[in-house]
Parts: sequence; structure tokens; C-alpha cells
Amino acid sequence: MHYYKRNLGDYAKKAGRLTMLEHGAYNQLLDAIYDREEFPMLEDALDWTWARDEAEITAVKFVLSKFFDLQEDGRFIQNRIKEELEAYKAKAENNARIAKEREEKRKNGKRSGNEASPVVHETCEIEHEASPNHKPLTNNQEPLTSIDISEEESSQVSQKPKTPRITKKQAAINELVALGLDAKFAQPIIEKRNGKAFSEVAMDEIKEQASLVQLTVIEALEFAAKQDWGSFRADWYQNRVKQQGYQSSAQQTANEQAKWDEFLNGGPQFVDVSPKKSILIEGVGHA
Repeated sequence: MHYYKRNLGDYAKKAGRLTMLEHGAYNQLLDAIYDREEFPMLEDALDWTWARDEAEITAVKFVLSKFFDLQEDGRFIQNRIKEELEAYKAKAENNARIAKEREEKRKNGKRSGNEASPVVHETCEIEHEASPNHKPLTNNQEPLTSIDISEEESSQVSQKPKTPRITKKQAAINELVALGLDAKFAQPIIEKRNGKAFSEVAMDEIKEQASLVQLTVIEALEFAAKQDWGSFRADWYQNRVKQQGYQSSAQQTANEQAKWDEFLNGGPQFVDVSPKKSILIEGVGHA
């Protein structure tokens, strides 16, 4: 998609308070999305806008959080752009179909006009002869090439092991495994991200989000894999915890420690609620 409509009044209303650096980040991002006809993950957005220093990276992150919605696969979506891209693709597909049908009709019409019905009594007198310049090979002619190779060498060449090719998807999984994440958790995360690895900036963001909810980066990624997410955010985690009543081992330990500290500091005391047995005194007869 090489061009798109831009409503200046609408842009000024929604993005008028951005700084010049943020304006640049937003416009670079819009151009890249329309040109590629796809939405970015965080690392894609930084790459597409050529963000280098901390100020530029911060501007891109702010624009993404302000004007885009983060999906569970890690991509940032804007509904208005999504609708325009879908309409453009539908129109392009329709135009391609019409052009193909028109070309087929043109070819069929030309073919039917040029083809004439054969006459029954006509015979074909054309004989297909070999070219006079052709020199046929005789039975005793030597072969054109001669390769002197033994059977043992031939078998060694054919049995030479091939180096396995590592795909980008597998390389991304290997990076997470190297961090300490089990492969059974690493694979679904990368698959959710369509095989894309985490950039250094994206991984730092996950570590920061994990620390906000008292999780290690490994615990955060394990939780993301179980929820079929392609990334991790603290607000996602908190919402899902409320729904599922989930607590990490670290949080469970912290809660138990808090209860014990409260008890030692004079908090709620344990009360014995078991029923009391009355003592019966039986009279002893005199001898």
C-alpha cells in the first residue's frame, strides 16, 4: 500500500499535543505499517522507526501505548488502520480477479478466431527429417566425459552427513531455553509470535513488567506460555490472576510469611474451638 488518506483535522485533534520527537515516531510508524500492510511488535516498531537512543525509544513506546492496543501475540493494533488495510486488500483481490477473467476471455476469443476446421481430404505431406548438420553418435564413439572415481569414494560422497539447518523459529526457542526457560514453555510463546525472537529491548521490558508483580522473568514467561500469550505485561497478569485466583510460589510464601508476622506481632490469635468435656465425679461406696 503506497499511499493512504490523512485527515489533518482528525490528526491534530488526536495527536496535537505530541512533542516533535513523538510526532516523528508516530508518522514513521504509520508509514511503515501502511507500506508493509502489517502491525508491529515492540521490536519491529523500534526497527521500522530506526529508534536508536533512549529518547527515541521512549517516544516510540509512548506512541504505541497511546494510539495502539497491545494484543496477546505481542502486536500493536489500531482498529482504524486495520479496517483501511482490510478494505484495500479486498479491493486489490477483486481487481486482480477481474483482470484475470478479462485476460482469459481475450485469450479464448483469439484462440477461437485463429483455429480453422481441418479439411477431410487434405493430407499432411510434411516429413520431419533430421538436420543435415547433425552428426549421429556411432556405437564405438568414446564418451564425452570420463570420471575416474571408485565405488568406495562414491559411497562416501553420498553418505556425507548434512549439517542440520536451524530455522529462525528454532533459534528464537533456543534463546529462551538458554535463559533457563523449559522448551515446553518456550515453544508456544515463539509460535504465538509467528517465530520471531525477543529483542534485547523487549526482554528488558518483560523483566521490568515481571518485577512489578514480584515474578522472575522465567516465572513470567512460564505464566505467559500457559495463557497462550506471546509476551508478558503486569496488567495482563493481574487481570488473569483475579479471574483464576492464581498465585506464584513466591507470592504464596510471602503471604504465609505475612500471616505469621501478624500473629507474632499480636494479631489474630488461634482459638481452641474444640468442645470441652465435663469431669464426672462418681461416688465410691464404703466397704
